Amino acid sequence: MYDLKNIKLVIWDLDETFWKGTLSEGKIEVPPEHIQLIKRLTDAGIMNSICSKNDYKKVQDKLKELKIWDYFVFASIDWNPKGVRIQQLISDMHLRPQNVLFIDDNRSNLEEARFLLPDLMTMLPDKIPTLLRDTFNCKRVDMGHKRLQQYQLLEEKRQQKEKFNSNEQFLYSCNIRVYWGDDCLEKIDRIHDLVWRSNQLNFTKIRSTKEELIEIISTKEYKCGYISVKDKFGDYGIIGFFALKNNKLIHFCFSCRTLGMGIEQYVYIKLGRPKLKIKGEVVSNLELDKIPGWINQEGKGIKGKGLCVKSVAVPHSVLIKGPCDLFQILPYIADKSIIDTEFTYVNSSGVTIESTGHTTHIVEALHLSTIEKQRVLREVPFADVGIYNDNIYKKNYKLAIISILQDANLGVYRRKETGEKIAFLEGYHPITEKKNWNAYINGQYNTASFHFTRECLETFSEKYEFVGINTPEQIVKNLEYIKEHLPEDCVLAVMLGGELEYKKNTIPAYKNRHLVHREINDAIREKADEIGIKLIDVNKYLVDQSCFYDHFNHYIKPIYYRLAGDIVSLIDEQTGISLQKTSKLKMLQVRMKESFAPIYYKIRKYGRR
Repeated sequence: MYDLKNIKLVIWDLDETFWKGTLSEGKIEVPPEHIQLIKRLTDAGIMNSICSKNDYKKVQDKLKELKIWDYFVFASIDWNPKGVRIQQLISDMHLRPQNVLFIDDNRSNLEEARFLLPDLMTMLPDKIPTLLRDTFNCKRVDMGHKRLQQYQLLEEKRQQKEKFNSNEQFLYSCNIRVYWGDDCLEKIDRIHDLVWRSNQLNFTKIRSTKEELIEIISTKEYKCGYISVKDKFGDYGIIGFFALKNNKLIHFCFSCRTLGMGIEQYVYIKLGRPKLKIKGEVVSNLELDKIPGWINQEGKGIKGKGLCVKSVAVPHSVLIKGPCDLFQILPYIADKSIIDTEFTYVNSSGVTIESTGHTTHIVEALHLSTIEKQRVLREVPFADVGIYNDNIYKKNYKLAIISILQDANLGVYRRKETGEKIAFLEGYHPITEKKNWNAYINGQYNTASFHFTRECLETFSEKYEFVGINTPEQIVKNLEYIKEHLPEDCVLAVMLGGELEYKKNTIPAYKNRHLVHREINDAIREKADEIGIKLIDVNKYLVDQSCFYDHFNHYIKPIYYRLAGDIVSLIDEQTGISLQKTSKLKMLQVRMKESFAPIYYKIRKYGRR
């Protein structure tokens, strides 16, 4: 059986397990609840992988047809015995068997895996409905799929590592950057998660509660900090935490996602090798003679198998801030070490905050005083401090990229007495209009996972009024303000919205949205040179309905691929960093052209109008 709270990975057999039937013998049937479970697990930060005796290409094609291939990582699909493959898969993902559940209809496969990995959790397919029900009670939330992105990054690193003659050569090529932070109270949720969920690199194994951690962080006798890491493959986020008292480490823990990078050794030496009583098993030796030379080092040329990789990226050169259109482009930029991102996220209360890139909030982040911001956060239960992130102004970015999608969608509300503004949910159904209240309370309308009550709606409507969705004129005015207040050498680039009608649209709020985008785009195009902003225009590549995926704002991969090329060129132009040479765009080009040959032909022939 299984213990859901301990599961970090589910490994799926396919034939007669994930789907009914045998793929190699013909038609198969996939129960919809199995697809739902894959997505529910991912939303809870639990990864999905595959260990199946099958043909890799046929499985890949089928799962792509089902639009769920990208939910799986480290897929092991061949005809070899499963036990050894599962053992290798878990090792490659830097996990422990006791945090993995293997589902298979064949008991001998389960026993084979358990013989090699006695702590592995196993399950027959008849328990899948129970697992699905249990996910609805799971307290872990990762609606932004950050954990999935991290394991996709880890999978890419494993593939690239094979090109080098030694692990050290590979590490020197990675451009590993370690960053220290001391605002631990602001990151308390992530720190608490690290303390409780890390094992292989948790040296003290002290499982402090969130309240205990807050007390430790707030006490002067303790020196606390967290560690973030980036390399040329991407941003790992916060991966480590330490708490020192009287030169003794009370907490010293790191995410297994950075296992093998030498981060924990680097931090330990930088802290001056304080006293540390190691509890239980760990998989890292801190007793190194010298600091790992591949961390925070510039310009070391390392030769791999026919490669010469040089580290030239400068961290924090570029900010990409916005919703799904920008988020979907990022995977096609291989060297993300210079890029900071601020995307839609889920806060500690489980509410989806999708307005981080809304121009109204970018303006208010600088325009409002601290007192005014605190008043909004105190009065509005669905507001979050992240909407006032002002890094775009404070950090010395060379390039900042934002999008207009949320400006064209979210409703803007103004505090009646003092004028502060906040954007939240689709403006098509204003939350201050009583006729919409029952639909919000019952969840008929999108609520971004915030649980509305009549009292909450009444209180908000007493103090705030709906002013509408931002007009083209207001958006241009906001862009002027943002550009004027950016650092002098920071270039502002704006991603325009699509102007091609999506004929399969069934969402009332998106009816004629292509016309709304056209009005906004035209207003921005007219003022772009005067304001001094660059434009990234998806409309160069939207040629017909085959460009859409499943939504007006969602496109097929070749569109994001081409947009990534535009962004890489813009980064090269504005930062002087030859990102194009290290980008995986060229590596993907042949594969993408083969998979999407018809649409590629159309884009090349008609796209740049």
